Amino acid sequence: MIKFGALALSAMLLAGGAAGLVKQPAQEEVFYRDSYDITYDESGSSNAIIESLSVTYSTRTRDTYAQALRFPTYSYTPAASACAAIAGANLVGFFDRYDENLIPNHSSGTAVGTTYIYSSEDSAVQAVIRELYSYMGTTATGTTEKKFKDGLTNFCKDKGHGITFTSCMQGDSFSYSLAQNYLKQNQPIALFLSGYNVTTMTENSNNDSLSVYVSDAPHIMIGFGYKTYVYDGNRVYNYISVASGIAENVTGLFNTNYKTKINNALAVKIT
Repeated sequence: MIKFGALALSAMLLAGGAAGLVKQPAQEEVFYRDSYDITYDESGSSNAIIESLSVTYSTRTRDTYAQALRFPTYSYTPAASACAAIAGANLVGFFDRYDENLIPNHSSGTAVGTTYIYSSEDSAVQAVIRELYSYMGTTATGTTEKKFKDGLTNFCKDKGHGITFTSCMQGDSFSYSLAQNYLKQNQPIALFLSGYNVTTMTENSNNDSLSVYVSDAPHIMIGFGYKTYVYDGNRVYNYISVASGIAENVTGLFNTNYKTKINNALAVKIT
């Protein structure tokens, strides 16, 4: 005997009206738009603030890794909401070391032993940022993650290269261990953030001082290394070493658990 409830459910499925199964509203796309020259209120003030924090401790251990002694830290803003183009250029600049045709008329940097010092931003880099702004279809509203990936893919294709994006997420949560693994495989991490921080740390005896640039804007940054600090054996701070794309704080440490939401994180490799 078939119960009435089952018949009703079948009818709803056939009609396309079963709640939770069809016609779910699409998740709102995030438009990543932050850049240093954008203001956020009528007074012209930015939504970013600087916090001064400190961490006191008796013991401290570190686990650190960097893909380069100095990595690309570009920040040129050709137009409003350029953070995606800047982030893309930082990725292109990193892989320009292996094929300098990615950024024509630009010296990628200098090898120093087993590491590398990337060159500073120049007019050739700025031209690539402008290109990527166009490739990504960026407007004053910003750039979605899809447009970021599509634009970077098409840019690389036109340069004769492929590109791969590999998730550093476990479900909806950022996996710090996955990011560490891919960073060690020479794959920078693209971080898609709703709210972010960029930390400058001064290490002292028994007290580390932190100057933290905090913004609630949606933003894309690129990670080129990590630093894990463990204080007194049980307080763990997980940082990604980032090129922020923000002119006044072009590089620093991104605290993965402080005033931020990591919407996605992708390991990137240009092949």
